[in-house]
Amino acid sequence: MPIISIDSTFFWQIINFFLLLFIVKKYFKEPISKIINERKQKIEAELVEATKNKKEAEQLLKEAETQINSSRKEATEIVKAAQRKAEEEAHNLIKEARENRENILKTTELEITKIKNDAKEELGREVKNLAAELAEKIIKEKVDDAQEISLIDKFIAEVGEDKW
Repeated sequence: MPIISIDSTFFWQIINFFLLLFIVKKYFKEPISKIINERKQKIEAELVEATKNKKEAEQLLKEAETQINSSRKEATEIVKAAQRKAEEEAHNLIKEARENRENILKTTELEITKIKNDAKEELGREVKNLAAELAEKIIKEKVDDAQEISLIDKFIAEVGEDKW
């Protein structure tokens, strides 16, 4: 038995097929074409919009990257400025401390010099007083030359002890 047999049913199937094609073409071609065209236009519009959105997204990404880079640069500059300021302040503090130290040393040296001068003046007054006392003793006792020399040596020894 052959796969396809040609008989009267085959003939009617071909006629039904063409009749079906005619009906589909006559009544359904325009609505189907209209639906297909609408769908095609919708897809094309969505593709155009998707392309547009993609370009906008790429542009926004570039802008965001630019802002991030500029923010990083600005942050780096801020950090560098803060470091410079901290270094300047540290330098100024060190300079100020050195100046204070120098002022204290100068003040201390002046005080020491004043104390030394005061001590010399006091010692001079004491020497004068002691000399006056010695002269008084010499006059009162009216001692001879040997006694006078011993009194002067004694006086010098006393003055030397008071000095140091």
